[in-house]
Amino acid sequence: MEPVGADARAAVDEHWRCAIARCRARASNGAMTACDVAVARARERRGGGRGVFATRAFERGECVMIERALVGAQHEENVKHARACENCHRYVGTVSSAVGRRLLEKYANAAPPKPTTREDLVKLASGEATLPGADAFDGPREVGCLGACARNVYCSEACASEAWRERESLMCPGEKGMATNKRALDEFYAHARETNDIFILAAKAVATMCARASRASARDRDDGSSGKEIERDASAAEDFARLPFAVVANAPWWESVATPHDCEDERAEMEFRTTLRTLAQDSLDLLRSAWGETANAWPRFFTLETYGRLIGAFELNNLELVVESPVENYFLAIDAAPDGEEKRAAMRVTQPLLDALDTEYDIPLLGSALFSVQSGFNHDCDPNCEPMKGEEDIDGACVIIARRDIAAGEELTISYVSDEASKSRDERNDELCDYGFVCRCERCENELREQRSRKR
Repeated sequence: MEPVGADARAAVDEHWRCAIARCRARASNGAMTACDVAVARARERRGGGRGVFATRAFERGECVMIERALVGAQHEENVKHARACENCHRYVGTVSSAVGRRLLEKYANAAPPKPTTREDLVKLASGEATLPGADAFDGPREVGCLGACARNVYCSEACASEAWRERESLMCPGEKGMATNKRALDEFYAHARETNDIFILAAKAVATMCARASRASARDRDDGSSGKEIERDASAAEDFARLPFAVVANAPWWESVATPHDCEDERAEMEFRTTLRTLAQDSLDLLRSAWGETANAWPRFFTLETYGRLIGAFELNNLELVVESPVENYFLAIDAAPDGEEKRAAMRVTQPLLDALDTEYDIPLLGSALFSVQSGFNHDCDPNCEPMKGEEDIDGACVIIARRDIAAGEELTISYVSDEASKSRDERNDELCDYGFVCRCERCENELREQRSRKR
């Protein structure tokens, strides 16, 4: 899906420069600074692909990069646990109301454990009552969706406006949303919840491309273009809109997913991949029906090939979206407070609620996101960087930290494998099947040589 040709290569280079310019880093004093990385062709063992490189030296533990998501979404099942801004994924509202809402849902069909009453929970959820000392952990007040839907909330008017401009005017099922067939849009969301909510991420990407293309096309019309120029400009607008997603590694979803272990033969694998393709087609049909006029205006964005590659891009490049729960932080702070009457008084209120929440008290915001620059980081089984967030990271941005000292000009790498330090070469490469390559990093090559030497 990546553009080709001299003009396209120039556009790709400009895209990466702009993407890096939007990234930031955090200095040791907490100040935000420019990001000192560059995207360039990686060394030969990477197969001639791109990589991300340090333009200066970094010390171990130093923040290398902070990047906002190109597109991201909270998991549908996680929404009941974390009320957060749809745009930046920062928690919104008060800790007290969050606790009340969670417990009202948990005990919707049963009485909450004594001494807590349903009336207590209603007061917390509505804001009529508050927990002792919880205001220090509260997020910004909720801002509603510009389309008047109940699906999304925001942390600020700025986030609500940005989301509406970039994608949510199409994604919104509310009365002011731009979807021409609201019923089809509701069915699209239901289909995603029942099958795979990665379709919602893909739809956000399509909506983003439509918005980018519409803005580019409007600028071209303002220049006075006509006839064939308009047709040519429309094609250029589509290329411009696709670029952020076209430059990341992608393949059709039904081809990029590793074969499940329970597929015992070639026929079973073919049936599995056909099922994925059918699910994607069903999702796309609902989306095309929901956005009829927009789909007709930008048909290249609504082909199964494009949609499948977008889903495949998320499968190959997505990073888990995690934001620490202020509810968990509040209860931990109460537990860590100095012993005394003030703490005992607070715990008489909070302990029954904590017991009622049980293991659900510490569930963070969870989702998936695609990041432009982070998606360019290559894998290494002994990486020099890792995604890691601190207490100061309160939104859905990707934060990359140096795992060791890094020299200027060195390629920056992360691991695509969970708990890579404890796994053998074969175990790591088994996990990397989804990414379609066999790792030949220095660690893997050393372990392979050791295996061969032991066999002699």
